[in-house]
Amino acid sequence: MTLDRDAPGPGVPRRPGVVAVARAAGVSPSTVSNAFNRPERLSPALRERVLRVAAQVGYGGPDPAARSLRSGRAGAIGVVFRRPLAAALDDPGTTELVRGMAEAVDPERLALVLVPGPEEGPSSALAVRNAAVDGLIVYSVPSDDPLFEATRQRRLPTVIVDSPALVDLPEIDDAALDFVGIDDRAAAQSAVRHLLDLGHRRLAILSFGLSAHAHGGPADERAQAQATASVPKARLEGCARALAAAGLDLSRVPVEQCPIHSIESGRVRGHALLERAPDTTAVFAFSDALALGVRLAARERGLSVPGDLSIAGFDDTAPALEGLTTIHQPLRDKGRIAARRLLLALADERPADACEPLPTRLVIRDSTAPPAAPRQRTRPRR
Repeated sequence: MTLDRDAPGPGVPRRPGVVAVARAAGVSPSTVSNAFNRPERLSPALRERVLRVAAQVGYGGPDPAARSLRSGRAGAIGVVFRRPLAAALDDPGTTELVRGMAEAVDPERLALVLVPGPEEGPSSALAVRNAAVDGLIVYSVPSDDPLFEATRQRRLPTVIVDSPALVDLPEIDDAALDFVGIDDRAAAQSAVRHLLDLGHRRLAILSFGLSAHAHGGPADERAQAQATASVPKARLEGCARALAAAGLDLSRVPVEQCPIHSIESGRVRGHALLERAPDTTAVFAFSDALALGVRLAARERGLSVPGDLSIAGFDDTAPALEGLTTIHQPLRDKGRIAARRLLLALADERPADACEPLPTRLVIRDSTAPPAAPRQRTRPRR
């Protein structure tokens, strides 16, 4: 038995096609095809007439699904997030990254498909498996997250942004994988060195979640040693290097995990951090959103910034009026480069060399200063 893929199901009216439009417009089917797919081959007047007739007979253009079956291409690249899209796009750093990807993809007339990844549950990788795309960009996913395994099972050209770093995947030899990121160790080291140079010795760290299943709360040495999320793992290593150079040990520094990257989450975890380490004089947060949350927590505890508590962030996405000391990273460039490398891979022109880490720089503003003389810290206002 043969199947007619173009025939409608029972009771479904047949959709007008190219031939019907050609007959009604008095042109060839190839002219109708050019009107939709290669407009530069027709005069503006002819294309306008064909499109007008197509609208009159009810033809809306080629069926994308059918065209995909014929060409073997979806005409789209997917961007895999670890969080639901509403939460992911609430982060200004993520929106800058996506803007950079769009700048690379738009000239190619390809679609950019944003693929959500709910953090928990058996269906967490379903969207990745079902996405109709030609290649994937994976954005900051721990190596033990089901989303990462789901992307590898697609066997599509893939560019990883930030995590998992390929150096953290020694057991994987996959030529389809590429990587774009920054030197998180060096960036974090420069931020902590700045706080140490100011004279701070009672530091605390507000980190991202260290693994796919991390929960908010303290991150002890065991959790840090078993980290599967490349970004916080590398940044903690950078913190350790700066501390060691000053004769200090990371094991003596309180580290609070914050799996959700939002101002409110930073406020809540900031309170928890300052509650168990009330003598803290400086906090290094792994994103500007978390840093702004810590600032709110400090204010609610009656602490001034930077008088009582210095705060440094990461990304340089906070509003200028916040005056936040931070690490600047080229988020839009990162997205643009990742998309361009994926486009080259799709054209069988993958760059022979690995992408060099993108540059970062410390931006010193008003949220950091030398520590004040010790004083009694107050409880949060209720």
